[in-house]
Amino acid sequence: MSTFQTIIAIVATISLFLYGLKGFSQELKDIASDHLKTLLAKVTQVSIGGFLLGGVLTAIIQSSSAVSSITVALVDAGVIPFTNSLAVLLGANVGTTSTAWLVTFKIGQIAPFFIVLGTILSMIPWKIHLAGKSVFYFGLILFSLELISQAMEPLKNDQRVFDILAMTDNNFIGIIVGILITALVQSSSVTTGLSIIMAEQGILTTEGAIAIIIGSNLGTTTTALIASAQMNAYAKLAARANFFFNLIGIVLMFPFIHQLGGLVRMMTESTGFQIAFAHLIFNVTISILMLPFIKKFGRWLLKKYHVDGS
Repeated sequence: MSTFQTIIAIVATISLFLYGLKGFSQELKDIASDHLKTLLAKVTQVSIGGFLLGGVLTAIIQSSSAVSSITVALVDAGVIPFTNSLAVLLGANVGTTSTAWLVTFKIGQIAPFFIVLGTILSMIPWKIHLAGKSVFYFGLILFSLELISQAMEPLKNDQRVFDILAMTDNNFIGIIVGILITALVQSSSVTTGLSIIMAEQGILTTEGAIAIIIGSNLGTTTTALIASAQMNAYAKLAARANFFFNLIGIVLMFPFIHQLGGLVRMMTESTGFQIAFAHLIFNVTISILMLPFIKKFGRWLLKKYHVDGS
């Protein structure tokens, strides 16, 4: 296979993965739309409740961008007060680490089962058919991850690719790459999945993959920032808060990326699990540091941007 054909195959499989993610996310949102608003309004009254809900929803929907955008929209609609939304956004960062575990556990072999089951459920006339598309898209996500891994196989022997990606061993460059890729495809899940697959194939180092994934945390905030552009001041502030959470996280963890790489190597020999653990440790650590001060941080933002308290 030529280099051009390899690139086309990789782009095609990534596009399929992105399509599966968006379809899965949209189906779940459509099913739970009204219930979700009520649940968010009640649970987010307590910071830890909002944090856990944000994490669980993101793990289920497989998109922190979707959960962040929904949260910002609900702030705009007045369903959730601005200060209550911050814990949900922080929790979404932890929930998005579920993608790394999906890739690492290599459950793509059961993808055809979900695709077939989803198709069958969609044809059933009873109410259960509403879940059919969600099951189908979940199978498509797993299936496309397998295809991405296969499409990238030829890159293992391409020295040019190694030379380019070797630059990500510079943590700053790795983070910038993660930000740009995620902002471009509007999905940190894509960036995370690609990073783990390339690391497992020896194309990326563990530290390079960690830097890229940390950068993807900041890149994914662009979705909520764009979504809030035409919304009220509280919604805009919620999107900015999401950006600041991840920026603070990068600043705090940047000096310790190599130490984090050393720690996860002690935990497991599997490259995929090393990166998945690093992603989880990074987000959980930042959440533990910030969650106790979430309300104060919200009040500081309100004062800084001269917005009345909410």
